[in-house]
Amino acid sequence: MDRHTYCVIMAGGRGERFWPLSTDLVPKPFVRLIGDKTMIQMTVARLRGLAPAERIFVVLGREHLAVARSQLPDLAEGQFIVEPEGKDTAPCIGFAAVALSRLDPEALMVVVPADQYIPDADAFVRTVSAAADYAKRYDQLVTIGVTPTRPEVGYGYIFAAERPGEPVLRVGRYVEKPDEANAAEYLADGRYYWNSGIFVWRARVVLDAIGRHMPHLAEGLAAIRTALDAGTTGVIEERFRSFEKISIDYGLMEKAANVLMVKADFPWDDVGTWGSLRRVLPLDKKGNYIAGSVACVDAKGCVICGQDVPIGALGVEGLIIVASPEGVLVCDMGRDQETRRIARMVGEQQKEQRRKNRKKG
Repeated sequence: MDRHTYCVIMAGGRGERFWPLSTDLVPKPFVRLIGDKTMIQMTVARLRGLAPAERIFVVLGREHLAVARSQLPDLAEGQFIVEPEGKDTAPCIGFAAVALSRLDPEALMVVVPADQYIPDADAFVRTVSAAADYAKRYDQLVTIGVTPTRPEVGYGYIFAAERPGEPVLRVGRYVEKPDEANAAEYLADGRYYWNSGIFVWRARVVLDAIGRHMPHLAEGLAAIRTALDAGTTGVIEERFRSFEKISIDYGLMEKAANVLMVKADFPWDDVGTWGSLRRVLPLDKKGNYIAGSVACVDAKGCVICGQDVPIGALGVEGLIIVASPEGVLVCDMGRDQETRRIARMVGEQQKEQRRKNRKKG
C-alpha cells in the first residue's frame, strides 16, 4: 500500500448480544472472545499488513476512549476520532473522512468494523489491496462481499449480477437480513454475497457521494470541517448530534451508482452472537465451546463461558450459559440473536435501582 492509505476502525457498537461479558463501558470490540487478544487488537494487527500503526485510526465514543488507549498503546492520541454521539455508520464514516481529508487530500480509506473474525490476515490484505486498486484508479465506492456458506438470517446481503471482471462485480442492490426461506434462495442463486461492512474508497470520493445522496449530512460535515479548522468544538458536537442515525448502506450505498464489490478471498465471520463462537472456535467431543472456570458433565452442543465466576453445567443441551461479575445469561442456542433484549432489560433495571438508591440517600 502507498503512503496515502489509511485504515479506519469503527468501534462505536455496544455489542449487546455478548452480554454479560460485553457491557456499556467495555463493549464487544474490547473483550477477549477469541484467543488472548481482544477483537480490536486482532483488527489492528491485521491492518498492519496494509498501513503502519501511525496511519490506523479508531472512531469511537468518549466513554470507550480510556479502554481503547490502554489496549492500543501503539496508537497516538490523535489517532482516536471521538464521536460526540453514536449515530450509526454513515455519520461515523463521514466524520472520519473529514478528519483524514484534512490530513491528506488524497487519503484512501480502508474502513472496517472493530470486531470481525478474519483468521487469514494475508488473504485479507490481498483482497483489500485489490479493492484499493479499483478505488484509486476509478474513483469507485468499493465494498467487500463474502460468498455465503449457509442460509444465514443474521447478515445483510449484496446482490451482484454484473461481472465487469473478476474479482470485481458491479453491485445491483443491497438486501436486508432475510428470513430463512429467502436466505436459502440467496445461497442457491449464487449472485448474493454477505455484506461484510468493509469499505475502500478515497476520502474525497465518499464525501462527494454523501453530498449527492445525503445533503443534510454533507452540510453538517462541511460545518464540522470548518469548526475543526477553527478549533470550535461546540459547533462540532451540536452539528453531530443533529445527524440522523443511519447506516452507510441505507444512506449511501443503496443509492450510489459507482459501487463495486470485490469478493472476499478469506474466511470471515461477523461473530455476532454467543452461538457463533461454535463456528469459529475448537469444540470438545460433545460439541461444546467451553471457556473459563467451568465444570461440565453430560453437556452437549453448548456455549459455556465463565469470567471470574465458576459455572457448573450438568445434563444440559443446546444452551448458552455465560457468567461474569456483570451478570448471568442462560439462553436457548436458537435465540441467541435476542440476547440484546436481556441486556437492555438488565440495563433498565440497574438504572431504576440507581434512581431508588439516590432517593434513599
